[in-house]
Amino acid sequence: MKAIFDSSMTSVTDFLTKVRPVSVVRNIQIILVFLTLLFVTYVLSIPFFGQSKVNTDPDGLFSEGKIAPETIQSVKEFSYEDIEKTNLEKQKAKSNVPFAFDKDFGVLVAGIDTNLSEDLEILRILLQEGKSNPSVVKDRIPRWRNRTNEEIQAILDYPRKDKLKNFIQQYTNLIFSKYCIVKEDLPFAKELDKAGAKIRNIGTQDHTTIIDGNLVIPRSQIYKDGPVTAVLSKLASEKLPNVSDSLLKAVSRIGLYYVYSYPACNYNPEETENARVKAATAVVVQKSRIQANEIIVRAGDVITPEVKLKLDMMNLYATRANLASIISIFLTQCVLIVIVGFYLIRYRPNRLNDLSSNLIIFFTLWIVIASIYLLSKVFYATDSDLSAVYYFGMFVPVGMLCLLLGFVYDEQLSIAIGFFLSFAVFFASRYNPTSFMLAFTVAVMSSIYGRRLLKRIDFLKAGFLLTFVQILVTTAGYLFDGREFFVSSGAGFFKDLTNSNLFRITVMCFVNGFASATAVQFLLPLYEYIFNIPTRFKLIELADTGHPLLQQLLTKAPSTYTHTFMVAALSERAAQNLNLDRLLVRVGVYFHDIGKIPNAGFFVENQHLIPKPEHIDKNNPALAAKTVIDHVLDGIEMAKKARLPREIISFIPEHHGTSTMAFFYHKALQEISSSARKNINKKDFQYPGPKPQSKETAIVMIADSLEAASRSLDEVSQESLDELIRKIINSKLAENQLDESGLTIGDLEIIKASFKEVLLSSLHQRPKYPKPEDTKALETANTKKPKS
Repeated sequence: MKAIFDSSMTSVTDFLTKVRPVSVVRNIQIILVFLTLLFVTYVLSIPFFGQSKVNTDPDGLFSEGKIAPETIQSVKEFSYEDIEKTNLEKQKAKSNVPFAFDKDFGVLVAGIDTNLSEDLEILRILLQEGKSNPSVVKDRIPRWRNRTNEEIQAILDYPRKDKLKNFIQQYTNLIFSKYCIVKEDLPFAKELDKAGAKIRNIGTQDHTTIIDGNLVIPRSQIYKDGPVTAVLSKLASEKLPNVSDSLLKAVSRIGLYYVYSYPACNYNPEETENARVKAATAVVVQKSRIQANEIIVRAGDVITPEVKLKLDMMNLYATRANLASIISIFLTQCVLIVIVGFYLIRYRPNRLNDLSSNLIIFFTLWIVIASIYLLSKVFYATDSDLSAVYYFGMFVPVGMLCLLLGFVYDEQLSIAIGFFLSFAVFFASRYNPTSFMLAFTVAVMSSIYGRRLLKRIDFLKAGFLLTFVQILVTTAGYLFDGREFFVSSGAGFFKDLTNSNLFRITVMCFVNGFASATAVQFLLPLYEYIFNIPTRFKLIELADTGHPLLQQLLTKAPSTYTHTFMVAALSERAAQNLNLDRLLVRVGVYFHDIGKIPNAGFFVENQHLIPKPEHIDKNNPALAAKTVIDHVLDGIEMAKKARLPREIISFIPEHHGTSTMAFFYHKALQEISSSARKNINKKDFQYPGPKPQSKETAIVMIADSLEAASRSLDEVSQESLDELIRKIINSKLAENQLDESGLTIGDLEIIKASFKEVLLSSLHQRPKYPKPEDTKALETANTKKPKS
């Protein structure tokens, strides 16, 4: 069973890490990006898809008057035309329209002034005749008949009869100009006080005036004791100074009679109604808004008319898909993907040219997107009060994704994915800026710190770092939103602290930070095993010399084993000085010659240990060349069966590149005639390649040749090493073996210095130690006594 499982996993790993044309990988990327785009759009658009209808029919479960069997919550925000609110606004607009009245100023002249003049003329005649009795006056002037004798006597006693007309006219004119005296009682007196009156003045230049409703007075109120009489009496005293109280009362009473007899204002119902209809028509349709996640009715509550209206509107609006919002989210995601794509093409063009890397990134991204979907269901669930204390971004494991990608790949790639994910959190959090800042800040910090995960303790440090960052951003969000950190309830400091928002958000930040770091520790071994990723921890495991392949190399090809560690020392020092991944280089070197295990004795370094004639076939250079080439192919197969990472396997063919086996090629040309040499194919004596595709494998190529050549040096000195290193590098350059590695002239100079340093320390001449017997002889000679 174990063999079958190992074989299956080897096949899976081989499939995932297989080198494919860039065009094929790009097509796979397009499919994965499209699937991600659809998935993210779906998750973020769920609030805009609508919801199931509820039955508000008379026989339905949510009909008016019934008890709600379950809590109903709107899944999205929408507005609807509120007829009731619109009608209320129309009624309000109508009630604010002034009542229309017509005031005829011609009444002053044709009615009041004419009758006043007639009555005062009769009074003058009576006084000339000596008839100054109040009874006679009331009898001869019928319009004064209802005045008291005291009032008539006050007029008769006033010596300036010529001013009486002015007094009365002045008083009536004041009342006429300031008030609107109507004949009939008004049934809408209260509404009139609120809306006021619009007076159309007939017979004057001031055509229209607006007055308060309390200035419109039915004439029946003139003689009733009350506020109207008091106001009119006060008006008389203010406008007619230096007049006795008795005369003032008489003048005001007589003047009010003329006003009463000729009410100049008439209510105009037609104009009033037209103005109200116009005002109501001008009212825009009122809309009410139901917020996303708003609870319309709770289970057990009575369905009131207002609740039924909201349920009906929810059936009408919330059950429809908001295509505009969905398309907006889709287009926004497209823009973000394009930005991330251009960023990665600009800074990491070759990072995602294999299937396994793409699957790792997209699969992990899908995990986080799925968590956003599930968390939104809980965070915005019915009766949930999480949003009152926490921010949505505090629950999303952005740190897990970016820590993982930052550790496995690099911070640029991780930040780019975190940037895209931060906007997904922003949309899912109902456009909360603090949630966006939480996601983006955590993404940047975890991406940077991911490259610094060297030991297990670093995961603990990462948990503290993410916690600290989230606490800072959450605190800033609380300050910006004006939320309360701590509220004392009088139950004691400790209990108040544990129930405070400060304590809750701190605990949540710790949970998110350490959960993200722990999840990375859990996912890393899975990804390393399934996708065969050469993480630092994986490389440390492979660097153990107890690995079965290395043990076979030690047992069957001990000199190759020794050669391997010398090459590793050279290569690792150069990689270190070039700031490359020296651990990757070391492990790559450890396995670069495992293909020699099956035919260890054939190779020159092992021939003195395995002196069998068949191992040394100098008479068949073509067969010898094939055997040498086979060690590369055998090494690749052995590495695949051992499930070594692709990056390690690449050291096996690339450390030889496509270079020519000069010894066997020269021997083949030497042993045949000049006419037959044209039949020899030089490619049969070249390694299959490819040429080194990275600086790391190029360093190993040079180091491998240099280590073998250094054994032939007669004398080890700085000059001899300089010459040897230069010769090896020039030979690789001559065959164009370093063209695709990315090494520069400056890099080659650093490599020369690094190799020279290691070779000088390992090939230095040791002093000859004296023989023990010689030392013993000297000791014996020192003990002999000198002759006397």
